[in-house]
Amino acid sequence: MVHGLDQEDNGPLIGALLRRPFLASRAAIVDALHGAGFDDLQPAHLAVFQHPGPDGRSPGDIARSAMTTKQAMNNLLGQLEGGGYLRRTVSPANRRERVVELTDRGRRVIAEIRRAVEMTEGEWSDALGAGEYARLRRLLAELNEHLE
Repeated sequence: MVHGLDQEDNGPLIGALLRRPFLASRAAIVDALHGAGFDDLQPAHLAVFQHPGPDGRSPGDIARSAMTTKQAMNNLLGQLEGGGYLRRTVSPANRRERVVELTDRGRRVIAEIRRAVEMTEGEWSDALGAGEYARLRRLLAELNEHLE
């Protein structure tokens, strides 16, 4: 037995249970972004826009949050910079460091992502019932705090 789980149980483990809602949420975000005219954005770009967002952060910090390499993140940032979503500027606090600044277009993306996630959360709340969904959300928030 591991943490109270019977090892002979063939049911899905927590990663599998979290994966499907994560992928559904991501698909809803991409669909909403494309529907709002941001059709050059791809699922990989969501790593840049994930909470707490890139504004005022260094590329290295964003890469760490996204659990990717600096090189991969700089590639995504370059694509988004080319699309007019953000710009990389010299940090006023450390002239050797760059920071990301969202443009108005980038801020509209963040707002659209928020709308898409709120719609998804509403659907899930309807499916589970408001009380159970609130409990799920609270437990996930507590788990996230523990993992920090």
